[in-house]
Amino acid sequence: MSDWQIRSIFHFILPCSDIDESAEFYANFGFEVIKDNRNVQWPDYVGSNFNMVPGAQGRALQLVLPHADRIQTRIDLIQWLKPVWPNRNQNLPLEERMPRVMALLTQNIAQAHADLVARGLKPTAPLRDPDPVIGVQGVVCFEDPDGHIVELIEYFGDQLGSASENLPDRQ
Repeated sequence: MSDWQIRSIFHFILPCSDIDESAEFYANFGFEVIKDNRNVQWPDYVGSNFNMVPGAQGRALQLVLPHADRIQTRIDLIQWLKPVWPNRNQNLPLEERMPRVMALLTQNIAQAHADLVARGLKPTAPLRDPDPVIGVQGVVCFEDPDGHIVELIEYFGDQLGSASENLPDRQ
């Protein structure tokens, strides 16, 4: 047995081309800035740690959901300045895109959908009807300014995750 363990996922990085525009988008889902690193000069080792050029620099904001626990997964938006982030999906046809998806467990998805659409956000497809086979009350996705997908999903009851055992196997 080991003397160490992972406590939680702390944060994940979402690259963005305009940090202010991205922060405004994520505010629609209730995210708030907990740490503002837009003007911080990062030490050279940050780039080396991330397997980037030493001295890599970016403008960053850490976002959280204000009603979650103190130790929660944070979104770290980074607008890379050195090197500049090339959004490889930006000009690709749909057949060649590889989405980055963040799924948010949602309560009252129909109301969330209506509220977000009223704010001017456009879903990638209509709100999915309830699907009792896989236990999903509803699913709807929105694309952020850089093409990252925010998926809102609500399950029936206390179910966490789709009941994929009810789906056929790929042949």
